[in-house]
Amino acid sequence: MSLLVNNISYTKVGSGPHLCFLHGFCEDSSIWNYQIELLQEDFTCIAIDLPGFGDSSGASFTSIPEVAILIHTILIKEEATACVLFGHSLGGYIVGEYIQKYGEELSAAAVIHATLHADSVKRKANRMKSIDFIATCGTSEFFRLFTKGLVFLPNLGRLRVGLDKMVQRTSQKAITDGLLAMSVREDKSQELLRFKKPMLFLIGEEDTHYDASEIFTQVSLCDIAQVTIIKDVGHLSMLEKPHENLETIQEFLLLVDRISQIPG
Repeated sequence: MSLLVNNISYTKVGSGPHLCFLHGFCEDSSIWNYQIELLQEDFTCIAIDLPGFGDSSGASFTSIPEVAILIHTILIKEEATACVLFGHSLGGYIVGEYIQKYGEELSAAAVIHATLHADSVKRKANRMKSIDFIATCGTSEFFRLFTKGLVFLPNLGRLRVGLDKMVQRTSQKAITDGLLAMSVREDKSQELLRFKKPMLFLIGEEDTHYDASEIFTQVSLCDIAQVTIIKDVGHLSMLEKPHENLETIQEFLLLVDRISQIPG
């Protein structure tokens, strides 16, 4: 079922406890299709196209805090505020913001190929260079370089056509808005000290976006955490190794269920 709230498009399928899925930069909710196809047998799955992306192209990506509020509005409407919230990359940054604002309502949260740290000075500078590059050269060359960096190189050949089709839906404005929003986001890692719910951290062994040691530093702040490293995967295990990604999610959901049954 496709739905629309405040120009934000999302789908809802299945029945049972709620799961909510957020995609990454220049992606759309279809990156979760494989996982949702199987999870919907036991869960109600909500997959949101973030503002400016996918079928939410009519909305603007203003800031990560404002997007977190929009997501909360959708989850209130769907009576799903006690969901398990999953976020990939940019979606993971939003998860950090959401934990700060509404963490007490969630059952658990997951950051998939993402960090809760703010951008380093170097990464901020690189995002600004990307904005300048797009302004000068347009989006085509940016997309070519961007897609290449999403996955472990041996996986690129079989995924390239689908990735190109997905990212090329993104407007120049949405790219620029997203880059700016990511560059100014605040560090949310300390929120993990206050979030007493289960956390999942999924790492691609070949992901060049984040160093594993950075993620393990955040894991150490959690009360309850599952960490999974998937081999031969870059930044998009949902597409590179969908079955292993799904198994990781299912394992985490079993953990969340077991913990929910512990008295007191």
